[in-house]
Parts: sequence; structure tokens; C-alpha cells
Amino acid sequence: MFERILFPTKFEEFSLSILKSIACLKEAGLKEVILLYVIDTEGFYTEVDGGFSFNLDLVRQTAMQKLDGLAESLRSEGIGIRSEIAMGPLVSEILKTAALQDVSLIVAGRQKRDILGELFVGSTTDRIIRKSKAPVLVAKPHALKEIKGKVVELFCGDLFRKILYATDWSPCAERARKYLPIFRKVGTTEVIIAHILEEAAARKEGEKKLAALRQELQTAGFNVKPFILEGKPYREINRLAAEEDVSLIVMGSHGMGLVEGVLWGSVSQRVVEYSEKPVLVVK
Repeated sequence: MFERILFPTKFEEFSLSILKSIACLKEAGLKEVILLYVIDTEGFYTEVDGGFSFNLDLVRQTAMQKLDGLAESLRSEGIGIRSEIAMGPLVSEILKTAALQDVSLIVAGRQKRDILGELFVGSTTDRIIRKSKAPVLVAKPHALKEIKGKVVELFCGDLFRKILYATDWSPCAERARKYLPIFRKVGTTEVIIAHILEEAAARKEGEKKLAALRQELQTAGFNVKPFILEGKPYREINRLAAEEDVSLIVMGSHGMGLVEGVLWGSVSQRVVEYSEKPVLVVK
């Protein structure tokens, strides 16, 4: 399910760490990673009336050198690497490449913190998730460590250590569930199941489904902890993810309700926006 991954990059601080963290997916069938740098035509100025001079050849050359540097980290893992440079509107070029290459996953995100210290999701990530037909992994720096008296932000390399799977039993959530057995191959030992309870009357039915899923995952070799969440779904999911110290949240892009029945549901959108943890959004 992860044979080919698209990794768009602007050579952000955590790019190399994220690449290294997904290398373990080789054990789950990963064959190729496409590194993509987009010369964003909406994000730079060309020479107009003696204005800013843009050396396109130099940009391409510099970008390819940086792509080659990133590629080295995966070549040593025996994973196929392809480096590409595209030119055009950023999101459109990412989605075009994803479609043409028939990728299994897009890695996006790599948020930074705002002046108040909170993570934020940029419009690029939001638009990729809205329009992508492939699952999207929103990678986030989610570890803080004190080094030489300074608190620095790190990306946790053990991305698949412990997973929180959020479900309302919708078809989209069930598609997300099918990814869980794959993660057993890459070292996941524990799964937290978070059942989003929308109506109190549905609790008994939810408990039955939780018990059945717990048994299924235990048979597959996972340690499993089930939870029923009440309240604001995105807040409860993020609270549980923090309390259980998970390394990844896995969920569908939309749920059961009419409002959630769009390609980018309000619950999943807010989980991605406010979570300190990486999130895999499955379509």
C-alpha cells in the first residue's frame, strides 16, 4: 500500500529526519520515493521593467544538488529514489506529479510554530489534503528537548512506534483501518483505538464494534487499548494522543455526518490543524 511515496520539499529543517523516519516502510513494500521540488510560479518575481532578476538555471542547479543530498539518505537503505523539479503553481504541480506517478502516499506538512509557540498548518498542506486522491501524511516536529540550556524542536524518528486510530465506523474510517496491519511490519507494537461517539444511544453498538476490533488487532500481534470519546471529537482525539504519547494518528478524511461527508471533514481538518502529532489522513 506504500509502494511509491511522493515527498515534496522546500528543504525545510526536518526534511532529512522525516525521510529517514519513513525508510522503514521498505519492510511494508516501499519501492520508490519521488523527491519533488517545485519552482512555485506564484511565489517568486521575474524580471519586469528592470526589477528582480530570477536566474532559473541557477535555481534548478541548486535544487538538484539539494535533492541529491536528501536522496543519499535513502539510497543506503536500498530504496529507489527519483528526483524531479517542476515549475508552476505549487499545489497543482504536487497533485499533478502524484497523479502521473500513481503514488501511494504524499508526505506533506512540516509545520513550524507561530510566535505563541503553537503549531500551524499552512494553506499548502490544507489544499493538498483537500484535493489529493492519495492518503496524505502530515509530518510534524513533535518532540522538544533541552540541549546545552536551550529548548530545541526535534522530529521523532520512531514514527510508527505507537498509533492512535480514530474511527466513527464510517466507510472512510474503515479504509483507514486497513492500513493498521501494514504498520505491524514496520515495528508498531501498540494501537490506541479511539471511537468517536456521536450519540449516547449508540454506545452499546460502539462497544461491540470496539471489542471486535480489539480482538482482531490483538490476533494480529498488537497491544490494544480501546477508548470511547465524548465531547468535541478533535479535542478529545488530540488530548488522548498527547496523554498516550502516540507517535502517529491515523484517521479517515471524513466521517458519517452530512457536514463530514465532504472530501475534507471538519473533524479530521481540526485534528491535523491542532495536533502536535503527525497525522495520516486516508481518503
